[in-house]
Amino acid sequence: MAKAKKTANQNENSAQNRLEALQEIALELLRERDPHNVLELILKHALNLLICDAGSLYLKRGQDKLMFEVAMNKSIKLSLEKRVLNVEGKSIATFCYSSGSPLRIADVYEIGESAPYQFNSSFDKKIGYRTKSMLVQPLVSSHGEHLGVIQLMNRKNSSKDPWPSDDLDQLSTMPNFNDEDDKLIASFAALASTALENAKLYKEIEDLFEGFVYASVGAIESRDRATRGHSERVAVLTVDLAQKVSRSSDEGINQIHFSEQQIKEVRYAALLHDFGKISVKEQTLMKSEKLLPHQGEAIRRRLDEFNYSKEITELRQLIGELIENGRPPVELDLLQVDRTVRKFRNQMDDYWDAILDINQPTVLDEDKSKFLAALKKLEFIGPRGNLQRLLKPDEVTTLSIKRGSLSPTERREIEEHVTRTFLFLSEIPWTPGLDGVADIAHAHHEKLDGTGYPLGIYDAEIPIQSKIMTICDIFDALVASDRPYKRAVPIDNALDILQAQVKDGKLDSKLFQVFLESEVYKNFEFRALIRSPAEAKKTTKPLKAA
Repeated sequence: MAKAKKTANQNENSAQNRLEALQEIALELLRERDPHNVLELILKHALNLLICDAGSLYLKRGQDKLMFEVAMNKSIKLSLEKRVLNVEGKSIATFCYSSGSPLRIADVYEIGESAPYQFNSSFDKKIGYRTKSMLVQPLVSSHGEHLGVIQLMNRKNSSKDPWPSDDLDQLSTMPNFNDEDDKLIASFAALASTALENAKLYKEIEDLFEGFVYASVGAIESRDRATRGHSERVAVLTVDLAQKVSRSSDEGINQIHFSEQQIKEVRYAALLHDFGKISVKEQTLMKSEKLLPHQGEAIRRRLDEFNYSKEITELRQLIGELIENGRPPVELDLLQVDRTVRKFRNQMDDYWDAILDINQPTVLDEDKSKFLAALKKLEFIGPRGNLQRLLKPDEVTTLSIKRGSLSPTERREIEEHVTRTFLFLSEIPWTPGLDGVADIAHAHHEKLDGTGYPLGIYDAEIPIQSKIMTICDIFDALVASDRPYKRAVPIDNALDILQAQVKDGKLDSKLFQVFLESEVYKNFEFRALIRSPAEAKKTTKPLKAA
C-alpha cells in the first residue's frame, strides 16, 4: 500500500504530468474572460500544479497599493476579507512585488529579524493554522508592468494529503519547494499574467461597448424625452423575465434555458430596441394630439378672423342702413350689433371646443365622426370678404384619425424605427454569442398571429427572446409615467390588457404566465426607475381654448 501511494505521489510530481497539466491550464485560462473567475482559476490551478495546501493572490491597485483579492485553503474553510497593503510595507507579498524577485522560504517562522520582509502570524493564530513553506512569485505583464503577486504555501507530497497543523512530527515530513517548483511557478506566472491581461483587456472592451450602448440609449432619449428611461426599464424587465423563464419548470417552457451570454445578448437587444427612433421626426415622436401645433394654431387664427369679419360686416351693414335712412345711430342699434356678434363668437367657441374634443388621441366614435362631417362643410366670411371653409382638407383628414394621434403616414414612419434599428444593429461586428442582438430587436413588435410589424411573421418565426421582450415592452409603455399622447395605466389594468392580448393570440401565454406568477412587474429595480409624475412633465403643449 505504501509503495502504491509513493508511486502515485511520484506520478503527481513527475515533470511530464506537470507539463501536460500546464498546457491544459493554459487553454482553460485563455478561454475564461471574467476577471474574477480568472483570479480563482489561477489560484486553484497553482495549488494543484505545485501541490500546495493554501495560497493567495494580490493585485495592484493604484500606484502604491496591493489588494488581497483571492485566498484558498484546502484544510480550513476561509472567510476572505479583502484588504489593502501598502507596497512599501515589510510583508512578504509587498517585498516580492516591489523587488520583482521571487521568494522561496523553507519555514516562514524561521525568517531572521534582519530580513527585508517578515511573516505576519496573526492570520495563522486566528484560524488555527500552521504556515510552513512558501513560494512567492511576482506577476509581470508582457510589457514589464507589475500586476501583482501569487503566494503558494505549504508544499505537500500529494494534493490529497491533509495539512498537519497540529502534528509537529508529521509537519517535519512535509517537503519544501525545490528548484523544479521555482521553474514551474515562473512558467505558470507568465501564463497567469497573460490571462490577467486578456481578462483586463476584455473587461475594458466590454466597458467601452457598455458605454457605447448607453450613449446610444441617451441619443434616443434626447429625441424622445417623453419615454426617457423606457429602454433601460424594458431591459431590466426582459432580463428578469428571461431568467425566470430559464428557471421555470412549467410544461412547454421547461426546456428553455438561457446561458449567461444569452442573457447578456437579450439585455443589449432590449437596451437598443428603439434606436431607430433617432431617425423619426421629433414632431411625430412627440405628437400628443391629432393636429400638429401649427395646424391647430391656423384653425384658431381662422376662427378669430371669422369673428372680426363678422363684427366688421355687421357694423358696415348698420352704417349702410343709417345712411340709407338718413338717421343717426341709437344705442339700440349698437346693442343689436353687439348681440349678433356675441352670438357668432359663442358659436365659434363651440366649434373650437368641438375641434379640441375631436383632436384628442381617443377613439373617433360615430357621434364625433358625424359632427366632423358637418364641420367640414361650414363656410364663413373671411377678412377679405370671401367665403372660407372652417376646416381645410388636410385638417379634416388629420382629425379623422380613428384612434390615437398618428395619421397612417406618421404611424408608418414610427413603425419604420424597428427596421432602422435592425439595419443599425446589423452593422455592428458583434462578438460570438451576441450576434443575435439585431434579430431579437427586429422582432419585438411582432405578434403571434402575424398582425405585428415590420415583418408580419407568425409564432414559430419569432425568437423566444423577442416574445419575452414584447411583453415587457408593452407593459412598460402602459404603466410608465404620463406621456404627451396617453395617460399612465394602473398596473392591474395593464395586466388585464396584456391578458386580453394573450387571449386574442397575440402574446405567448406561457411566457405571460411566468411574468404574472413570478411578479416580474414588481421588479425592484424597474419600480425604482419609473419616473414620478412630477418628473414626467409633458414636453409638448396640447391645443387649448383661447
